[in-house]
Amino acid sequence: MMMHRCQLLQSSIRSVNHHHHRRHCREQSILIRSYASSNNIIQKHLHCKTILSKQQQCRSITTQQSPSPPIQHHPHQRLTISRAAHLLNTQQLTPQQLCQHAHNLATFGEHSLHLNAYIKLLPLDDVLQQAQLSQDRITNGQRKSWLDGIPVTVKANVAVGRWWMMPSSSSAILMDMDNNDDDNGTAATIGGDCNNNNDIEEVYESDIAKKLLKDCGAVLIGITNMDEFGMGSLGLNSGISLQDSGNHYNNVTGSSNNDSKQAQQYLDKKQYSNPIYNPLPWMHRLSMLQSHNQHYNNNDDPDQYWIEQIQNSTMQNPHGISDEDALEELLNEVRYWTQPPHHDGDNNINTAASSRDYSTTTSPLLSSGGSSSGAAVTIAHGSSLLSIGTDTGGSLRLPAAWTSTVGFKPTYGTFSRYGVVSYASSLDTVGFVTGSVECARIGWECLSGFDRRSKSNDDTDERSCVDFNKSRDATARVYHDDRSCELLTSQQHQQQQPPTTDTTKPLANIRIGIPNAFSLHETPPLIANAWSAAANTLQNIGGATLVPIPESVVSSEWIKLSCAAYYVLACAEASSNLSRYDGVRFGLDVDLNDFANLDNVQGYEEYHPLSNMTALEEKISTTRVLGFGDEVQRRVLAGTSVLSSDRFHTHYEAAAVVRAKVSQSIERAFRSTAINNGGVDDDNLGKVDVMLVPTALSFPCTLNPHLGDRMMEDMDPTAAFGNDVMTIPISLGGFPSISVPHDNNNNLDRREKDVVGLQVFGMRGSEDIVLQVANAMNNSCLHIQ
Repeated sequence: MMMHRCQLLQSSIRSVNHHHHRRHCREQSILIRSYASSNNIIQKHLHCKTILSKQQQCRSITTQQSPSPPIQHHPHQRLTISRAAHLLNTQQLTPQQLCQHAHNLATFGEHSLHLNAYIKLLPLDDVLQQAQLSQDRITNGQRKSWLDGIPVTVKANVAVGRWWMMPSSSSAILMDMDNNDDDNGTAATIGGDCNNNNDIEEVYESDIAKKLLKDCGAVLIGITNMDEFGMGSLGLNSGISLQDSGNHYNNVTGSSNNDSKQAQQYLDKKQYSNPIYNPLPWMHRLSMLQSHNQHYNNNDDPDQYWIEQIQNSTMQNPHGISDEDALEELLNEVRYWTQPPHHDGDNNINTAASSRDYSTTTSPLLSSGGSSSGAAVTIAHGSSLLSIGTDTGGSLRLPAAWTSTVGFKPTYGTFSRYGVVSYASSLDTVGFVTGSVECARIGWECLSGFDRRSKSNDDTDERSCVDFNKSRDATARVYHDDRSCELLTSQQHQQQQPPTTDTTKPLANIRIGIPNAFSLHETPPLIANAWSAAANTLQNIGGATLVPIPESVVSSEWIKLSCAAYYVLACAEASSNLSRYDGVRFGLDVDLNDFANLDNVQGYEEYHPLSNMTALEEKISTTRVLGFGDEVQRRVLAGTSVLSSDRFHTHYEAAAVVRAKVSQSIERAFRSTAINNGGVDDDNLGKVDVMLVPTALSFPCTLNPHLGDRMMEDMDPTAAFGNDVMTIPISLGGFPSISVPHDNNNNLDRREKDVVGLQVFGMRGSEDIVLQVANAMNNSCLHIQ
């Protein structure tokens, strides 16, 4: 009966749109015509059959031969938190120098490389003011943590006190209509901003931002861009960006004499896409130019390299490129691809000047993943060493995999969601992106309240497990119930296992599972080979025990249904959470008179209210269709449909059953701590400590703004919903997970887009073991110092 309901769920999702009534549009305050134009996309969206249509029995990857060792990366490629903290502690660098360099990189990335990673970049004076406070603490020996003085960024859906009191989630519906740019153009803000109100005593601040900035002493550089409300996996759904602020969305409330013309300009610019671009292609080109610098070749002393690099940093050339002509040519190429010819307000054609013709070449622009695109981009570019984000179905891990960074999602509910804009409350998890697993461990220990590096060497290095019953997060309390006492810690695990005398095998006594259910027919050979190589590395070098997990333990049937179940649950929760943005309680304050004269303008029919709406319904409908992007509208409408009385039991309840079965199926594979299993040894039952699977089954897709609305060259927009197929089952169970980049430099045909991410996940509360395994894999594969 249960499987019958789940099959009904998968098959009946395809017919959601054919039975969607007009009252659902009115309930969600979105125009029927806006929905009708995209109902086919919703059908493909929820079915998610692109990736899951074929599946084969797993060929045990543990028997494959490892490829030759990868070529070692340049030791100065990425600055880590530990190295930066060492330079600050030894006073070889000051926090002001470090943070000014980060600010220079951020400014260069936004205005020269056009990455669109930031939605707000703090003025340099405010950054240096924070850095000075860190300098004072370091000088007085009162450093708060290893993050004190370290440049960080925060996602746009997180409230950050006076810097970002009312987070916009990169949506036009939550922007500040009275916002204006600073004179230098770098303090652009969207959303409620209290930057200039220093005398405000009480401001709205999230728990995670308070922990990061006040308790740990980190320095905020800016607010990162994202897919609107976290809905998207390509970084293409951002409603606003740094370039938009103060320009594209001002004056919607009708301060002009020509209101209809102004409204028409707003609608035109609202349709213009500002993708969040992957920095890897440009970083590769910049590293080639850097290799010609004299101080870059000083391989013997990485500290000295970073000291010179940071002290010589400028806003126009933070990477220290000595060949100015080569740098200018690179920037011309960036302008050609990121700023294609288009008509501005004066009907003139804007083009990027260049001495070369790039029209015959393939676009180098790549997607950065989503929805925490900006967070991953700032880490990959180097303008931040730790970036706070949120993960719903893979929003941190997918961008990390595509930008060759590390994305960490702890156990659901570990970090409070207070002050975070809700998308799907039972799935949203606060996490972060870093440059290496070592940086992720530092961030985890500081933000979770236990920094062993800041404590004296004693025997009391045990972190108490998270008490969800005292959490401010109500959904975490309900979700975890009374299991907090069963959470697994690294020290508990070590006490259960016999001690090992082999110090060269850091993963001795660790059992790593390779689930057959995650081995899909569509896995590209490059990703399959990386998966195999990483597993063998953990076994041969780390000393771990590899354990194949059969279908009888983790069933592929439930894994196949998890993607459909996720979108049903996430859309339903989004429909409920976003219902508050109606222009009456929250959202844009739109003057309907501005749009009254657009009735006869061709191309704007979807913005016309229905004739039988009341005045209040017209206002709500217009506000939401103007403020929400197309993807948000699709998901809200789909969520409203599955919550209707005639689909709640067949769709929503069936999706909840799938979620429970997926969670239970994965949970059975892990070794238990508090449960004795009737005296039977977990090893004899084939239980494991963590599992290793790919983060994604696809590579970053190529973007080409010259194609207009088609933007993507090599991926169907509806196929993008399959990007999270490997991360969704982990999110449904609330398990901790970390995505680690795998080095493919041994592949001679490797391109910048051929980046592979592998994720390690474990039982709830096992973050220490997950980080331990990921660190061994990271050290073996990346060689980043």
